[in-house]
Amino acid sequence: MRTTVIGSLLSLLTTTFVAATPNPIAGSDTVEVRDPAIWYNPSLAKYFVFSTNGQIPIWTSSVLTGPWTNIGSALSSCSIIDSSGSCNIWAPDINFIDGLYTLYYAVSALGSQNSAIGVATSPSMMPGTWTDLGEVISSVTGDVFNAIDPNIIDDSVGLQLTFGSYWDGIYQVGLWPGVNDQASPTPGTHLAGYSGRPAEAGFVYKPASQPYYYGFFSDGITPLIGATSRPPAGEEYKVLVGRGAVGQGPFYGELGNDITLNLTPATGTLVLGSHDNVYAPGGQSIFADPVSGRDVIVYHYVKLSDPIGGPSYLGINYLDFSSGWPVVVS
Repeated sequence: MRTTVIGSLLSLLTTTFVAATPNPIAGSDTVEVRDPAIWYNPSLAKYFVFSTNGQIPIWTSSVLTGPWTNIGSALSSCSIIDSSGSCNIWAPDINFIDGLYTLYYAVSALGSQNSAIGVATSPSMMPGTWTDLGEVISSVTGDVFNAIDPNIIDDSVGLQLTFGSYWDGIYQVGLWPGVNDQASPTPGTHLAGYSGRPAEAGFVYKPASQPYYYGFFSDGITPLIGATSRPPAGEEYKVLVGRGAVGQGPFYGELGNDITLNLTPATGTLVLGSHDNVYAPGGQSIFADPVSGRDVIVYHYVKLSDPIGGPSYLGINYLDFSSGWPVVVS
């Protein structure tokens, strides 16, 4: 009996240990960001991280474990989009398209639908090398979508721009022939969320190891600097996902439900939630790291031990898709 009990306890401890979510990779927990996006420049042998706020601040490091150095901003003269938010730019998304590093971004204000998504290009990602091409799409009060939180995917059908926050959810339109040429009308294809659901930060990704496309999104309430309280447990930011056969959706959670549906429990499979000292992770980007050959997720999070209303920090982890679903691993 004693042996059986000890064996059962060891089994439980092992299971708990294996199932535990790894903490962020060391080296980035002092880097204050929101909505980070990451890419690698092989010519410079450096990683670049872009963030919400100001003129899109840039951090670089030669390795994922840092140290990370702030080297300036992408759009130091602000966005050329004619908007009151053009000098406080949100939610950058970075990719490499047609020989240029291509950075999508959003211009808006908290709670406003008067928003626009713009794009800039650079040969290197370094400050001072960016050409701002201006607006790609926009939204106004009364639309079913909000034109923020851009994400670009270049797949077999061409460039697809995913966007949206709150309102009726996350959508996608095609771009053609260029990175700033809208090819299909907004709102486009509905990918995730619905009216009343706090869904945003859609990100479509296809790992090389899988036949599926994955539609990631952030769900819940994100803590902001200056907040005086936190949401009820379980209602804070978290990263969810659905998967589908193509990059235009539909995407389904593990229970088989389309992630646009209003169901109980809420649709989408949990990828990353609050754990240990990591509170309300989200604003994620996913990246195929050419150095390690692994899939990487970057995100912002608040330290649970910090006072309420404090800043958010850069989180970096590896993802494993071998089960058919993304799992955060060491």
